[in-house]
Amino acid sequence: MEIPEIKLVPAPDTPEAKAAIGYRYNNDAGNRHKLGGSPDFIQGAEWPICCEGKTTFYAQIDSIGDDYDLADCGMIYVFVCFRCFETRSFLHAY
Repeated sequence: MEIPEIKLVPAPDTPEAKAAIGYRYNNDAGNRHKLGGSPDFIQGAEWPICCEGKTTFYAQIDSIGDDYDLADCGMIYVFVCFRCFETRSFLHAY
């Protein structure tokens, strides 16, 4: 099953949150948050298996900005098994 891709756009509520978003030297990182679609793997494809089958890609969470960077502009990938509702997540870094 593939979930339709839904882009997520950060909407900070405070000046501190707004200041936390973005990178001084990277225009792509911090803008790759999304639900569904296909994962934008930074490294090779790594698809978790559960209940004897491939899990469904659910979301990717990008690094936030220079002060909250995930291992050099990395991303967290989240997968779910719609049979048992177990989730798997992992982080890829550049």
